[in-house]
Amino acid sequence: MLSGRSGRARIALAATAVVLAVAAAALLTGGSPRSGSRALPTAKNFTLPALGHPGQHLMLAAYAGRPVIVNFFASWCVPCKKETPLLARFYRAEHGRVIILGVDSNDTAAAALRFVHAAGVTYPVGFDPAAATAAAYGVIAIPQTFFLNAHHRVVKRVFGAVTTKDLRTVTAVRGQ
Repeated sequence: MLSGRSGRARIALAATAVVLAVAAAALLTGGSPRSGSRALPTAKNFTLPALGHPGQHLMLAAYAGRPVIVNFFASWCVPCKKETPLLARFYRAEHGRVIILGVDSNDTAAAALRFVHAAGVTYPVGFDPAAATAAAYGVIAIPQTFFLNAHHRVVKRVFGAVTTKDLRTVTAVRGQ
């Protein structure tokens, strides 16, 4: 039996651990809020050097009012080698109706350029060599993809490689 201050301290510590575990689980599972229960999280704005375009920058804010898919990847990432060509084909098939922004993180520019060219990427890619933007989004493993509505609120977060089914979410994103 717990007694005195040490017992209360242990109970308080255990309760805090439970609260933190529940919060972490909701964050890691992309806990989608129920309709009307709470606001969708707003995506953090970012400005990154445009990969392969010296002097140019990629800014999320430039796409205000439009749904956006933000994909974090790297040339050395094994699942990205399958996912990135899928995203490239999807982007081409959508003919600009869907905005995809790639964020190459924790990589070298030369490797990243070779990778996106080999994958057939034609959508804009920002270069995040120190993974600062990835960290701001809470990305600790890649690939990871965020589906944003026109207000740049996160409506879906995919941990790991996206699938064709995930990309169909774009229809839902357009409507929000």
